[in-house]
Amino acid sequence: MTTVMARRDLITRARTAGLRLPGHPVQGWQPATPAEQHLLSEGRRLDQWRQALLAEIGRLRAGVPSRPQDSRLDRARVSQLTDCPLTAGQLEALTAAAHGELIEVTARRVQVSVDTIKSARQRAITTLGARTAIHAVAIAVAAGWIPTDQLGGTS
Repeated sequence: MTTVMARRDLITRARTAGLRLPGHPVQGWQPATPAEQHLLSEGRRLDQWRQALLAEIGRLRAGVPSRPQDSRLDRARVSQLTDCPLTAGQLEALTAAAHGELIEVTARRVQVSVDTIKSARQRAITTLGARTAIHAVAIAVAAGWIPTDQLGGTS
């Protein structure tokens, strides 16, 4: 309740100072200077981190199992899977999907772009002849390319 009061106080102070709030329904606001553009983009970036942290807190409260810390797939392990037609990146993207990880979260975790993860997932789907990412995950799990002991469910 105090955050609502603090926000109302902030809005009131901004209005009395003659400032326009971004996204405020009454006043349209566009950044006029490079400094305002920078502050707006930083605010959006920080808000994305805030949302990711809140999602992680929700996941922890719900008791959803998390992935092991050694999340990056070992290329040696992939090469041991002689019948696996997927590259290490494609298998990593499918493994992340099997864990229910969002593409954005996977990209941050393995430190690549979101487009790289999307592309790897799509190539894995095509390579396996699957119709969807869920279908590709099911094929990979059934083939033993994604260990079920890491999924956190009962097998």
